[in-house]
Amino acid sequence: MVPANGAPRGDGVVRAVLVAFLAGFGCMAAELTAVRLLAPHFGDSAYVWTNVIGVILAALALGAFCGGRWASAAGHGRALPVVLAGGGVGIALAPWIAPLIGGWLVPAGLPLDAAMPTLVRGSFVATALLFTPAMVCIGAVSPLLVAQTVRGGHDVGRASGAVAAAGTLGSLVGTFLATHWLVPTFGCRIAMGSAGALLVGAAVVAGCGRGRGRGRMAMGAAAAGLLLVLLVPRGPLQPAAAGETLLAEVESKSQFLQVLRSEADGVVTTRLRINEGLDSFHSLAIAGSSFTGGAYYDWHAFVPFLLGDTALPAFAALSIGDAAGTLRTVYAAVHPTATVDAVDVDGATMALGDAHFAARKAPGERHVLDGRVFLLTSQKRWHCIHVDAYAHQIYVPAHLASRQFFAEAKERLHDGGVIACNVGALHRDDPVLRAIGGTMAEVFGNASVLLVPNTRNALLVAVRGAPIDRTRLQRASEHALAAWVSAADRGHWQQLAVMAARPDAWLEIPAATPLDDDRPVLDALLAKSYIERDDDGKVVVAKGTTAVAGAEGEAYAAAVANDPMAVLGCVARSSGDSAYLRELAGDARWRLRSLRCAAAEYDLALQRADDDGLRARVQDKRARLQQQLATYDLADASASRNGWLQVALAVLLLPLVWLLRRWP
Repeated sequence: MVPANGAPRGDGVVRAVLVAFLAGFGCMAAELTAVRLLAPHFGDSAYVWTNVIGVILAALALGAFCGGRWASAAGHGRALPVVLAGGGVGIALAPWIAPLIGGWLVPAGLPLDAAMPTLVRGSFVATALLFTPAMVCIGAVSPLLVAQTVRGGHDVGRASGAVAAAGTLGSLVGTFLATHWLVPTFGCRIAMGSAGALLVGAAVVAGCGRGRGRGRMAMGAAAAGLLLVLLVPRGPLQPAAAGETLLAEVESKSQFLQVLRSEADGVVTTRLRINEGLDSFHSLAIAGSSFTGGAYYDWHAFVPFLLGDTALPAFAALSIGDAAGTLRTVYAAVHPTATVDAVDVDGATMALGDAHFAARKAPGERHVLDGRVFLLTSQKRWHCIHVDAYAHQIYVPAHLASRQFFAEAKERLHDGGVIACNVGALHRDDPVLRAIGGTMAEVFGNASVLLVPNTRNALLVAVRGAPIDRTRLQRASEHALAAWVSAADRGHWQQLAVMAARPDAWLEIPAATPLDDDRPVLDALLAKSYIERDDDGKVVVAKGTTAVAGAEGEAYAAAVANDPMAVLGCVARSSGDSAYLRELAGDARWRLRSLRCAAAEYDLALQRADDDGLRARVQDKRARLQQQLATYDLADASASRNGWLQVALAVLLLPLVWLLRRWP
């Protein structure tokens, strides 16, 4: 088909190419920014990325289908500006609506280890609600553009090729600008608003030359309005919870960061939160203390005592995943003559550490680089290497847990040097802990683990060229701390030193099939660790042959060794029951986050109790457990609700397709 004058209009192709470019830019910029917009509520795990990409691709496919139908309709000429403007407005409004949807789908106070189903399902629902309408509109642009260009007299092959190429180039530019400039410089809200404004601008371009002056003016005014909206002051992406003060919020190239301060019982705590945060942190500081109240950073300070006598007091350490520098703060107090080189993939965390975590830190070089790349490029050697790197909040990066990584780390250690990893684990049989520990043992010939009390962290260590000599830890209690360390901190260190030196506090991990770069399976293992909770509310059945008094003694020893699985084994081997055994079983279940089982054990202990002191102690534990159980119940209810919303949205897709195919 050609126009009445017999020649195709050249400006039609130019306009189509420009519109396709702007639409591609807006689409890809919005898609990449969508995860960053959702990260404060849902994180940016592989599951969240999958949901965002999957939902958006489905919406684009639906839009392309509908766009093809609309391109064949009599009113196709007015559809193109409308869908572009609709997509732009939807994208620009998403940052305003996201906090409301995020707060609804992920209630405050959820524990991280129970929130994964809520986060995964909620991210699907949030993406569908926020971006499906806009992406359906954007998906319809390409077939409408091709039809309009062909009706202007141009060859269908060249028209479709030009539109596809321009859209792809726009997507390419949007990808790089959003990731490397817009989000880290201006934030995800301005990045998303800019993408929306460009789409509305594309609607203005698409409407040019069609004799609709008022429509073009209205669209231009809408685009200007969207740009003005970007200048309106806004609050934080994730407001601080009750009792917390937000000190800083940063959207770096890698992640969403917040520094929060809180006070409880006169103790002022500052923590660095990454992405959804929930009840976790990536750096921690307690006002007036060089330590972290028993968090895993304190326990990493024992690692240098596993070195040979000649390595102390002066030695060199490396901190991979240093964040705001908490490990270097603890090192400065315990090992004031040591140097600690710090490496982190995100320089923004180091800047926040300088600004808000101002305690003394051990001297050393600082590098903004991926930890493994740094090991490959550095020529230095260290006596200790600490690995505390996490991706997407709870994932140990696969490339920092493979046999290849540990082999490279081994080469960067002095003979007798120690590598120490922080691994999230609730018990010694945790699949992630066993996999990483087995890989370390395969490479180093040894690996030992200490479960950090009252946390979900494990200290995993291995020594180069020699078996681990844990008797060296006995030196820690006599070690001279820095002169400025307070008396309270000295007492805290002595308590930890006694626990760290206990032989039963450590467990050797045997070598196992190592994790490999070519087959990263940590994501699946972590899902098994965090999502598959054994919490059926039943008690351990005591049906063994060990006398009750003997079982109580064995269970107590296992509890002191911080081995909850061994405690439950002692209860199961008991020939009878007692209130004390049930109390220990409840403590073990609580440690393993099997809260309903812990409640059942405590209830049975109260039934068996004939001692007022034991009864009062168990009642207090039961009351505190109930408070935590309420958060787990909330997590389960939220996950169920979000799952049903997923189903509902899928069911609503069919009538949506039917309605859209009939317009205009």
